[in-house]
Order: sequence, then C-alpha cells, then structure tokens
Amino acid sequence: MLGRRGHRVTAPLRGVNLGHWLVLERWMESDRRPGPFASTAASDEYGLHNELAEPVRTELLETHRSSYVTADTFAWLARQGVNLVRIPVPFFVFGDSEHQSCIHHLDHALDWANDAGIMALVDLHTVPGSQNGFDNGGVSGLCSWHLKPTRVQRTLSVLEELAKRYATHPALFGIEAMNEPASPLIFRQSMARYGADYPERVERSAPIPHAVLAQFYRLVFERLRPILGQHVALVFHDQFQLEAWDKFLPADRYPNVWIDTHQYIGTMARSLHVKSLRGHVALARATGARIARANRHHPVLVGEWSLSNTIKGISEMDAERKNDVYRAYAQAQLKAFERGSGSCFWSLRNASRSTWSFEDSVRKGWLDLG
Repeated sequence: MLGRRGHRVTAPLRGVNLGHWLVLERWMESDRRPGPFASTAASDEYGLHNELAEPVRTELLETHRSSYVTADTFAWLARQGVNLVRIPVPFFVFGDSEHQSCIHHLDHALDWANDAGIMALVDLHTVPGSQNGFDNGGVSGLCSWHLKPTRVQRTLSVLEELAKRYATHPALFGIEAMNEPASPLIFRQSMARYGADYPERVERSAPIPHAVLAQFYRLVFERLRPILGQHVALVFHDQFQLEAWDKFLPADRYPNVWIDTHQYIGTMARSLHVKSLRGHVALARATGARIARANRHHPVLVGEWSLSNTIKGISEMDAERKNDVYRAYAQAQLKAFERGSGSCFWSLRNASRSTWSFEDSVRKGWLDLG
C-alpha cells in the first residue's frame, strides 16, 4: 500500500477527519461549546459568510481557525495511534472576492502532520454551486455545480493548485477530488431536508449523473497525476454507490487510485429499524464484506464513520455497561473497515454529539486505535 511519498504503509490507515475547521458545519456546535455560528442565524457556511460584515467575519474565522486545530492537536492524535488525517477544505481555500483564504492554515496542518509522523489527505469538501445540497457542501438546498462548466473548471483549477503546492510535501498522502457528490438518492434526501427552506436560491438543482462524475474524475486524474507522480493517492468518493466503481480507472493503467466510501452504520440501523448491539455489529460485518470485495479492485478508504447508533436503552445504561457497548460497537466497525485499506472517524471534535467526536470517544474509553 503506497502512502507517505516514497514509503509503503504497512499498518492499517487509522485516521480522523478535521471537520468544522476550514469547512464549517453548524450542527457540530452547541450552546455549551459555541463556535463561529453562535452570533448568526445562518444554517450553513454560505449564510454565515453573507450575514457577517467585514471586518467581523475575518476576525471571527481567523480566531476559530487558529485555535480549533493546532500543533498540539497533531501530537495528541499521534499518541492515540492516528496515522492519517483527512482535512476538509473549501473551494475558496486560496481566497476569492467573497471569501478569505485559509491556505496558510492548511500549510501549517501539513507541517504539523509531518512533525507528528501523520499523513494528510487533502479533501476538497465544497465546490462552487454545491455538489449535494447538504450543509456539508457549504450551501444547503442547492446542487448545481455540474450544471455550469465554469464551476467544474474552477474546481479543476483549485485541485491543480493544491497539487502543485503540496506535491513534494513529505506528509501528503493524497488529494480527494470532491466530498459526497449527490446521486439521485442522496439528492432526494438533501432536497427533502433543505430544498424548501431557501426560496431565494432559485438556481436549478439536479443530482449528478454517474457518467458526469466519472468524466470529472478522469479529468482530475489526467491533470493531477503528472503533477503528483505515482506515490500520491488520488481519492474519489463513491457517491454512496461502492459497487459502481469496480471497473473505473483500473489499477494496471491508473496507479494509486483510491475509492472513498462513507459508512454510517447508525444511519443504516435507523432505516432498517435495527435497535440491538448485535444488529449493529451484524450490519458492520456485512459492510466489511462489501468493502473487502471492492478492495480487490481499488484500495478502499472508509473516509467517514462514527459511533452514532439506534441501540435501544443505551442512554439509560450505567457507565460501565454503556462503555462496554460502545467499545464493542467501535471495534466491530474498525475490524470491518480494515477489510479494506483503513478508515477516518468523523470527526476530531463535535460539541453537540459525543458519538461523532473522536476526542470524546477516546476520553470516555469508547474508542481505542492502539
């Protein structure tokens, strides 16, 4: 397995996402631990940028970005057994007329990762016009990226600039072309959740056809592989359709292409009305079998997962029993995901839900990567 430039990864990838750092998501804040959204009514990053006037916005975002992740964060992660960080970045990472740059924070992150012996996956988490309509795409209720060629070209240009900037950085594991592009199913879910909430966003929205996404990924490979060389991974999200990518960019002609799949067992359990620990473990095992099969075609990274669940009565359990349940659930998922090529927990920190917080899960004794 190729990893750090010129080196081979022998241990499984056990990673963490640095969510809500350079890409903001309101649901990850709480009144107990407020963040950038505390002074606004905005529900997403687009709204936050539009509600806050300068210089308040610049000061607020710079304060958040300078304190939320530091060199100490990477040192602590390394002590927990983390060997990969997935770093979500916005399409305006280099700045533009409406957004301030955060590229210097990404520079620091790769340097801190290198100092800590951790690899970094730079993940383009938002794109112009949004790729899925969820708040994690930056603009809730809108999915129009692929409908305007200028937006696609801007995305390719940002990816090229990231590749040029970090191609020789010793901590760079890979670059991910786009986070969670919307299939028809995902599009219906995002529009059902957000579509009616923003009547002022009048652009036409639509799901991203598989063929359109595949062509974009081919262009990413053609433009970034000559810049990065073969030792840096190019990572493509599966659009929540893992089996659809088996024959895409075959490894014998397209080296070091990875597939990112996001596997939230708790979401599966909710849709299937599974309410027992045994049922959650069974879902994890079945997911592991799917991942193992796909991993024969490309290395598969579970780029996002959590301890969210629908286990009946877990909130009423005493501390010892609750900890036992969470540890069993966490280990079942890690074991399943390592039938592929590794995983990244979502996320480093979540002020509203401990089951989505790596820090809380480690400190409570629920999760151990050692």
